[in-house]
Amino acid sequence: MSDDPAPASPPDDDLRAQQYEAIHNRLFLLRLALTLGLLWAYLLTGASTLLAEGLRARFGGWWPVVNALYTLITLFGFSALMFPLSYFGDYAVERRYGLSHQTPEGWFLDYLKSLGLELLLGIVFFSAIYAFLHFLPGSWWVWATAFYVLFAVVLSSLAPVLILPLFHKIEPLESPEIVAAAEDLARQSGVRVVGVFRWGLEEKTEAANAALAGLGRTRRILLGDTLLKGYGRDEILAILAHELGHYRHSDIARLITAGTVLAALGFFIAQAALKGLVVAFRFGGPDDIGSFPLLVFCLFLFSLVAMPFSNAYSRRRELAADEYAVRSTGSAAPLVSSLNKLAAQNLAVRRPAAWLEFLLYSHPSIARRIERARLVEARLPGAKQPPHDAPRARAP
Repeated sequence: MSDDPAPASPPDDDLRAQQYEAIHNRLFLLRLALTLGLLWAYLLTGASTLLAEGLRARFGGWWPVVNALYTLITLFGFSALMFPLSYFGDYAVERRYGLSHQTPEGWFLDYLKSLGLELLLGIVFFSAIYAFLHFLPGSWWVWATAFYVLFAVVLSSLAPVLILPLFHKIEPLESPEIVAAAEDLARQSGVRVVGVFRWGLEEKTEAANAALAGLGRTRRILLGDTLLKGYGRDEILAILAHELGHYRHSDIARLITAGTVLAALGFFIAQAALKGLVVAFRFGGPDDIGSFPLLVFCLFLFSLVAMPFSNAYSRRRELAADEYAVRSTGSAAPLVSSLNKLAAQNLAVRRPAAWLEFLLYSHPSIARRIERARLVEARLPGAKQPPHDAPRARAP
């Protein structure tokens, strides 16, 4: 593979990427405004109270049943009201920009699967939260944090064996050369995997992806068929080395720890806020399911405030994983080449506005990642140093 940098994207591709991102940014703001508006409308019109009281009148003291049915009806109703945005953002825009291969029927079937999964998980999650509110009103936020972390870990473990196969074909990769190279790279990184699998993305999307999915006995390497089709062996291994870098740096443990801290802070703030809010809105207490919009509003608002800081930490871990990929492969060229291809294929803006990257990006921009990869390569033992009169790259 040549060490020459990949050619810059044609202006038309850069313009399309900027237009594509601008649409999704506007949709993000619209979803944000509608979510907050619907929450307050649900609360102030008394619809939430009427639903809770109606369910209590029907099921009496069976409050777990009342809470579960309330959650089911509420989440389904919100999803129905947001459906036009989901269709436009997740299907129409993707088709317009050539990223989706799905038919309307195929997309809607996936939407129904996703909705069913979200409703099931939502019922389990909020039923547990309201059980803590009911039985442990003084320390519910501590138990809610522990449950949140356990919930996330279990989902991460089950994702590659139960959740992803609902949407994509996952089957053993039939490429002995790639499988052997991937497993060897994993062994060198100290990662045990159950195998290397082909991730069937091509029938639904043009976007390329790869992942080290699962935990413990479910951990496996997933390589998208869109990646296998358009990328060379060294490029695929560089992308895989990045994923393995997260394991080598204990990023899963780091992110779980950071998530635990943020969850604890969010639930603690929600507890403090709910004490006054439930009185102001005349609910029986924080465990009254009719006050659900208040709980969601507190958690939602906290997540928005915390998002830039969470994203900043995530970007640091991504750059560290890129550094591991460069060091483990001995060159920045395969990673740089694959990043350039991913940017073009996935319509990523290579150098977004700094404020936008700070607020919304969980990964560094492609331009920053390429600059950092080349900087790491220049520091490798035996790397050729630029002449004294040549300009040196600056760290982003």
